[in-house]
Amino acid sequence: MNDTDRQSGRLADQVYERLLGDIVRGTLPPGTPMAELDLCQRLGVSRTPVREALIKLADADLVRILPQRGSFVAPISFEAFRNAQFIREHLECALVGEAVRYIDATSLRELTEIIERQDEAAAAGQSEAFYEHDEAFHDAIARLSRYVGVWTVIRQTKIHFDRVRHLTLVLDADHIPLLIEQHREILDGLANCNEAQAVAAMRRHLREVFRRANAVIAQQESLTKLRAQRAAG
Repeated sequence: MNDTDRQSGRLADQVYERLLGDIVRGTLPPGTPMAELDLCQRLGVSRTPVREALIKLADADLVRILPQRGSFVAPISFEAFRNAQFIREHLECALVGEAVRYIDATSLRELTEIIERQDEAAAAGQSEAFYEHDEAFHDAIARLSRYVGVWTVIRQTKIHFDRVRHLTLVLDADHIPLLIEQHREILDGLANCNEAQAVAAMRRHLREVFRRANAVIAQQESLTKLRAQRAAG
């Protein structure tokens, strides 16, 4: 591979990560056209990295490439969300069970401070900051468990879970205090060195998004249809 190929590959990865983040966060909602030329102009890159990124996003079922029609952000797949939730629940419950074995004053303080930052973000109405602190909480538990590589696997497989989670933060923000309280329940299980308590609290927490998924996905489908009608009209 020559330098030009390596540079093109790096650009494609950067474009992919940028578009992936915009799709998962809902900045690019389902049905959004993903015309190569428009993306090239917006991102300041050539067509090759954009095309490679779109193919990779299509492989992840985040973009639909339709012959003669173009590329569009894919609708949220409940099936993909369900699979991602299943994987995440089973792996994270195992992680928190392991974390109980290694909990100490330092890690308790770290987790407590993360929850405090979540409280501050929620009070300020900063959903993206809340989401970042939520990720930090789960990442800290993975590090505490000594199975950091498992969190990497979870992050790679929870893309469709995160699409729904971002929607719940935007369309159903009233449940954010409940999520914070669930984090406190997980922390209590760890502080008590009680594996059963910590695992049960984690399972309740991860099923909260699943419990709200149908309503949130239905809302998103209605918005997508409305945007399509406006575009057609």
